Amino acid sequence: MKVLPVDHTNRLYAVYDLLEQSQVNYIRSLPWHTFAWKRGDQQENWPRRQIDSDHTEVRLVSSWIDSCLNDINQALNTQFATSFGQWWLDEPGFNCPSHTDGHLPNAMQIYWISPHNSDAYGTGFYHYKSAEPSYIRRQFYSSPNSGYLMLNHAEPDGSQFLQWHAMLNTVPANTWRLSSYWYFR
Repeated sequence: MKVLPVDHTNRLYAVYDLLEQSQVNYIRSLPWHTFAWKRGDQQENWPRRQIDSDHTEVRLVSSWIDSCLNDINQALNTQFATSFGQWWLDEPGFNCPSHTDGHLPNAMQIYWISPHNSDAYGTGFYHYKSAEPSYIRRQFYSSPNSGYLMLNHAEPDGSQFLQWHAMLNTVPANTWRLSSYWYFR
């Protein structure tokens, strides 16, 4: 696993090679579109499925990500005690406008499957609210087994560092995007 800082803020990191290739192959082979799912909290109107974590296969692959916590702590010099997450299957029509995650916990999104095996369906981070190309801080590509980790915790003075991000390319018809979104506390 590689975890590399994006800039001087020490709030945004690129993550590469989170899992072993055999694990990645297994994740990519699962029939994700057949698993039970629901719409996520505060995402009820989005074309995004939150996969039910009760599937044996989902519990197994989730445990692989959970087992990365010590390596993540070592890479970031953090002391997160717990991790928990979810799997998202983004349907045709999905995109996500510029937003911050506000007071959500520290989080990591890793991409597993993208439409047409393209890198064009990742998340872009911006210096400002507007997701304009001139404001780009870092574009993450939707390459399998890669993604980002963002630290959202408040500063010691209680202020919140806002990390504006968006997924602007819409998932095309007859395709989907699979990612995992993990929280750390």
